[in-house]
Amino acid sequence: MKRADLTAAIVLLLIAEATLFFAFLFFVGPIVTLERLLPLAVVIVLCAALYRGQAWAGWGLLAPIAFRVWRVGLLIGAAWGLHRTGTALFLAFVLLAELFAAFILIDSHLVRRQRGEASAIPLA
Repeated sequence: MKRADLTAAIVLLLIAEATLFFAFLFFVGPIVTLERLLPLAVVIVLCAALYRGQAWAGWGLLAPIAFRVWRVGLLIGAAWGLHRTGTALFLAFVLLAELFAAFILIDSHLVRRQRGEASAIPLA
């Protein structure tokens, strides 16, 4: 995995999660802050582990992304249904950023796997 790809995926995930957390904090209020802080903390810890070279953290990051796609996808549909176009577009861009980061993580794993299989073939 290239270091630039890894950094791009980490930055995208951190920006998307922080944007979503602070948007809910400022619009909804501090009532549910701890419930919204847990996914952000999990993503920060997993991103730090991935940046330090722990390959398992890349797979661990896919769980919060899948959860966000599931939950935020429903919110986007509700926002479109209530004619809240700005909210729907904001959430859609956050969701696209997380999906793009997941694509980078999966693609880098597949490239690393193909490179490992190609080097395992004997040249005799």
